[in-house]
Amino acid sequence: MGQSRKRILSVLGDHKPKSLREIVKVTGISESAAYNALAACWKKGLVLRTKKPIYEFEKIFKGRAGVTQTTRPYHLYVLRPEGVDSLNFDGREFVKYAREFLDVRGGGKHSKAKTVLEFFRKHRTRALFSKEVAEALKDKGIKPSDIMSNVRRFEREGLVYVRGYKMDEHQTPFKEGYLITWIDPEKPREQAIEEAIQRTEKALAERVSASPLMERVHQIRDIIIEHSKLKKLVGFTYIYNKLGCTVNEAKHAMSRALQLYPDLMEIRLFNAYRYYYHTSMAQ
Repeated sequence: MGQSRKRILSVLGDHKPKSLREIVKVTGISESAAYNALAACWKKGLVLRTKKPIYEFEKIFKGRAGVTQTTRPYHLYVLRPEGVDSLNFDGREFVKYAREFLDVRGGGKHSKAKTVLEFFRKHRTRALFSKEVAEALKDKGIKPSDIMSNVRRFEREGLVYVRGYKMDEHQTPFKEGYLITWIDPEKPREQAIEEAIQRTEKALAERVSASPLMERVHQIRDIIIEHSKLKKLVGFTYIYNKLGCTVNEAKHAMSRALQLYPDLMEIRLFNAYRYYYHTSMAQ
């Protein structure tokens, strides 16, 4: 069982109903991770959820914009006693998971954000370019602009890993858009991130096209890794001679390789001679 689920079930161990916000406050888990874990617990029959959503009036302070008022729907969750499919607690009915109990405001109707997030969770073993995702979800009313606007929020919440060309201080998208993959909140954080990186590496390797540029980029990476394994730096002149292309083509390919693979490093001597190595060489 995932760590998030274990922590949530531990908090619910006192058999007192709790809302998502209460669980997030006690466990320290992000709201998205807690929501996903609670949904999984409900579907697996580990917890019961209120049959109908509870509506709460609240005021939200928005700085200079003043205060807005909204009605917030939410559910309560309680640990499911063995063999019990429903129970009443303080006048509220708690039920086990069934599609008939999915309600519009309590989670039955998918927002665009939930649709995008569930797509990545469903395809958790793959890394996909944003244009691929937009194409796959267009029949569900998802526009290309909806993808990255939601992905950036998921990235801040630690649910997805996003990769693009790495520039000095920022990233730019690949031709097919940013490369995105799921970060499993049920696994130890370091392991989940490592697996996400490996999936993007695999996707980029499969992306190799017949274009001479991409062939040179991957040849450059192989040359640099080969020399780094031998604990040697490799100069640009050596790489250029290996590529068998013009100097400008070699420079362009090298620039792309450094953007695409942040583990390739460049050092300059006297601001004239360029040498390269893989980060593994420093370990």
